[in-house]
Amino acid sequence: MPEFQDRLSYIDKRYDHLRRLTQTLKRKINDLEDIMRQDNDEENMEQIKALIEDIKREKQLMRDEAHIIRGELSQAMYNEDLRSHLLNFIAEFEDTWQETPKKRLTGEYREEQERRRQSTSQGEDDVYTPSSSDDQTYRETSF
Repeated sequence: MPEFQDRLSYIDKRYDHLRRLTQTLKRKINDLEDIMRQDNDEENMEQIKALIEDIKREKQLMRDEAHIIRGELSQAMYNEDLRSHLLNFIAEFEDTWQETPKKRLTGEYREEQERRRQSTSQGEDDVYTPSSSDDQTYRETSF
């Protein structure tokens, strides 16, 4: 559980970083819009190009950060799900382990084993002898 909490806090820090990148990107877009509203476009062309390049870089950083967050969250959820399944399996195993001696003492164990044998043998192949055969046994197989 602590590992899951550690991953979540790490993801939260990455998300804060992504939020700061978003705010920076918004500021740069606003700056670009302000520059483009001015009449002297030729004088500001270099500044506009530089801002556009910065915006492209910021967008790529945001995509990378979002990809990292998505991967970390996916990994954390997978690990937590796996941990949950393992804990459930262990709990079921312990319950079965503790119940088996009690069942053996009361005779329930034999009845349960007999039921299991019967249920598994129902799906197996049947041996039969057709009426037209000369005492040959045939084994019916399922496909």
